[in-house]
Amino acid sequence: MDWIVDKLYRGFRFLLDYVVAYVAMLAMFLGTWLAISEVARRYIFGVVFDWGQDAVTYGMVGSLFLYFAVTQAKRSHLRMSAAVDMLDNRGYKRTILYIRTVITGMSVVVYGAIAWWGMPTIERSMLMGRKTQSMVLEIWPFQAVLAVSFFLLAIVCLFQLYQDIRALMGKDVFTWAPVEEGIDI
Repeated sequence: MDWIVDKLYRGFRFLLDYVVAYVAMLAMFLGTWLAISEVARRYIFGVVFDWGQDAVTYGMVGSLFLYFAVTQAKRSHLRMSAAVDMLDNRGYKRTILYIRTVITGMSVVVYGAIAWWGMPTIERSMLMGRKTQSMVLEIWPFQAVLAVSFFLLAIVCLFQLYQDIRALMGKDVFTWAPVEEGIDI
């Protein structure tokens, strides 16, 4: 069973690392390019696109949210580790595993719920024809990107929950994937 889940996670990580990450980076690059061109258009030519600011704002936020799943999969997220370090220094390794498992489980539920509840929001925006502040761009594509981002986060956390539960059972799975990298603050 572990090797099947390992193959699934490797495939999912490939999708995250080589499709989602590059789509997010491309959207960030395009948003940055549009922002720079809008500054040049404003101060050199005195004109801007009516939708430019909205496209930059929603594109940047959407690309950041898409990339959250990539950083979560690498466990390269910010973490405050004072309590965990204190428990680790005192030798409570099993307690740390339980805490990590509970937090990962709660993350699956929260991210999955946000993605699930985002679907009616997207549908309602489409039906109502909701627009961004410029009244030019539709808002539903941005909402869809957010829902997909939370769905990807939920899947990543589901695999990490499996990894954490197996660690509690004394099994080491996904040896190629980091367990606790984090950026300490």
